[in-house]
Amino acid sequence: PEPWYDAATLPMTTDTLMSSQMEMSRPPTGHLISTLASAMCSQHAADMEKLRRQLKIVQTDMQDFKQEVSGLLHQVKTTLSYMMEVVTRLETSSHHMEQRLREEEDRGVVRSKVLAFLLPREKEVREKCASLERRLCWKDGKVYQVLQSIREK
Repeated sequence: PEPWYDAATLPMTTDTLMSSQMEMSRPPTGHLISTLASAMCSQHAADMEKLRRQLKIVQTDMQDFKQEVSGLLHQVKTTLSYMMEVVTRLETSSHHMEQRLREEEDRGVVRSKVLAFLLPREKEVREKCASLERRLCWKDGKVYQVLQSIREK
């Protein structure tokens, strides 16, 4: 059978149809650029908004961190101040104790010297007393008896 169309006119018709379909399906060039620019701008705006939100979160976190560090530094400062106060009191107490210890050592040295001086004197006095008692007892028997009764009491 013979085709119902003329082959000589077909390519031209097909080209024309294709061309007109392409032109109709494709928006005008100016409109396409505008649409692309609008899409890019809206994407850029969305990205910027996302970055702004993230920046705000980071700023809030940084502010919280700053406050936390500030509070901790205040606690450290307070603790350090208290510790310095305690160290100062301990140093003062230590100085007083050292002074008292030196004074006590000095008194101990003085006591030792006094004892060293008095012990031989005491020994001499005892010996003299014993000698006097012996002499007295020989001279008079009654005095010896009185001394004996005094010792027994």
